[in-house]
Amino acid sequence: MTGVQALARVPLDRARLDAAAGLGTASFISGYEGSPLGGYDLELGRQRKLLDEHRITFEPGLNEEAATMAVQGTQLIHELKPTVDGVTGYWYGKAPGLDRAADAFRHANLMGTHPAGGAVAFVGDDPAAKSSSVPCASEHALADLMMPILYPCDAAEVLDLGRHAVALSRASGLWSSMKIVTSVADGSTTVDLEAGDTFAPNLPFGSGLHEPTSRLLQPTLGPLERDMLSTRMRIVREYIELNDLNRVVRRSRQDRHRDSRHWLSRHDGGA
Repeated sequence: MTGVQALARVPLDRARLDAAAGLGTASFISGYEGSPLGGYDLELGRQRKLLDEHRITFEPGLNEEAATMAVQGTQLIHELKPTVDGVTGYWYGKAPGLDRAADAFRHANLMGTHPAGGAVAFVGDDPAAKSSSVPCASEHALADLMMPILYPCDAAEVLDLGRHAVALSRASGLWSSMKIVTSVADGSTTVDLEAGDTFAPNLPFGSGLHEPTSRLLQPTLGPLERDMLSTRMRIVREYIELNDLNRVVRRSRQDRHRDSRHWLSRHDGGA
């Protein structure tokens, strides 16, 4: 499976997990094409039948901002008369598109996500400028937007971290993001498709309590921002720790990590 194919499968896997848990959810995907995710919309188009079967709507955006705001709107479904428990939103685009839509993302993340919905941004990075006019890296922009970042190394991790991305967004009330570099989007690997059937993340205290709102003026704005900086970010950090998402997979004597000396002294005979 390629990385792009795995990204197309993420909403399907989430829909199946929700159905198995008795949740009546739908999904919405919008974005703007651009390498290394240039083939994502084509792959989704090829899977229209599967998308329809799982109540997944795919609508390419006129531009990156319009797509962001369309996904943002899915988190306000509770303000209408919904026929579903929630809508999971997915945005896709490349790093310059994230820059262009930064203001829309900032407002969407401040507003927050629904506990039965969630929103995830798939951001395509081209660090070697294989098909871009400039080298692309999105992690600093995402950090500034206060969107937790998941960084898969292959298609198998795209599926695994894709499940966590939605669960993290629902738990915290914040958008989550996935940094997809060219080698992951274009590369392929063997994937165990049964690995996610028993997905059951550990949830921090206070998860799933955020109520998104479109009222972004005072007196609502102040408490909303305080909640984002305190409670919602606290849930993100605890979720990452509880589910061991920030793993160290290799150590060396040259590590600059603050715990590297302690690790070497315990596991490698001392530094």
